[in-house]
Amino acid sequence: MAKWDLRGYDRSWGWGTVAGTALVSAGISLWSVMSAERLPEELATQWNEQNIAGGFEPLFGINLLLSATAIVLCALICGLAITRRAASALLAGVGVGLGVFFALGVNAMHLTLIASQLDAPDPTRVTMNPALMASTLGLAALAGLFAFIFYRPQHAA
Repeated sequence: MAKWDLRGYDRSWGWGTVAGTALVSAGISLWSVMSAERLPEELATQWNEQNIAGGFEPLFGINLLLSATAIVLCALICGLAITRRAASALLAGVGVGLGVFFALGVNAMHLTLIASQLDAPDPTRVTMNPALMASTLGLAALAGLFAFIFYRPQHAA
């Protein structure tokens, strides 16, 4: 059971990844609320194979669901990777990198979903902006790569 023990471990990576994800999520949610007058009453959230919107949610529900999903994903994946660091530092680094990527990937979808519907007159005709999705997912992948490269388990001083 000693492999799950966090006593004597510098917890800054654990707190930092979750806090960073929470800040990004909060920033996207705040921006979307500040832009609410430019958004439809209900936002498109699902599209069929012809790229026609078929599912809709209010802004509050989208912000709550996607922000909570990003934070929980980061906490679970990064937390598990960090607690298992004694088994393999390499796998712990991979886990932290994937946790950061998945959490920021959800934030990328959140941002793209909101930005694609700014000033949209009809939410049923809205499509996701592929260039924005690709660039934000690319940034999420880059952040995950940096987390993998720079994560080094450290004992507390």
